[in-house]
Amino acid sequence: MDNTLRFIHITDTHIGPSPDYVLRGCNTYAALDALVGHLNNDLPFTPDFILHTGDVAYDPDPAAYPLAQSLLCQFKYPVYTVRGNHDDPDIMRQILPNLPAGTGRLDYDFTVRDFHFIVLDSFGHIQPAGYLEDSQLAWLEITCQSSTARSLVIVLHHLPIQTGVGWYDADMMIENHDALFAILSRFQKRIRGLFFGHIHRGSTTLREGILCSSAPAVSMQLQSWPTQTNILTDTATPHGFNVVTITDEQTWITQHHFGEGK
Repeated sequence: MDNTLRFIHITDTHIGPSPDYVLRGCNTYAALDALVGHLNNDLPFTPDFILHTGDVAYDPDPAAYPLAQSLLCQFKYPVYTVRGNHDDPDIMRQILPNLPAGTGRLDYDFTVRDFHFIVLDSFGHIQPAGYLEDSQLAWLEITCQSSTARSLVIVLHHLPIQTGVGWYDADMMIENHDALFAILSRFQKRIRGLFFGHIHRGSTTLREGILCSSAPAVSMQLQSWPTQTNILTDTATPHGFNVVTITDEQTWITQHHFGEGK
């Protein structure tokens, strides 16, 4: 395969202000620490980078980000992060790598071997739903239109598509998702995927010819049965991540799981 890119998609680490912080029965620091060891030592290939699609911290506690970075910096590979609904974008800029300077919404883009990644800050006005401002949608359209890369990849945190899972669709979606896809549909043939987090579940959906993929959470998983209306922790499914392989012709995603090891 020509021009092949491979990256690890992780999400929702939810690091707290101390290493003993526990969220819904999960020690989130121990989970991320185990993932660092697994990806550094057990992968049979070398990924180009790690993509973290948000909720680096559980709450935007200033103490959580240095703690998260103390683990993220141990990865052997570059790490790109996305703002989640629990994240503070200004603290992220100060502490985490590969982020642009500035204030406010954390939108940016980067290119790796002719694959243009466009990262959107989908923080919503009504939590935990997402929203994209008109200025962001305009920037997305201009960036897609002006990109000289053969392939485009869209990245954000919130759920961009309907699922049939009641509490996802009611609470977790990007409110103006139709406006997002009105733009993306124009560039559908160049878009190799839209990657997101937030729902604590691995999933794959096709909307208007665009592949939409979430990774399982590094922290705890949540149940997502059709028509489910309340939030329930899934204690049977372990921590996870996705391996994403992209060429200019196709996208291949595999889901993997790991244990805390402690």
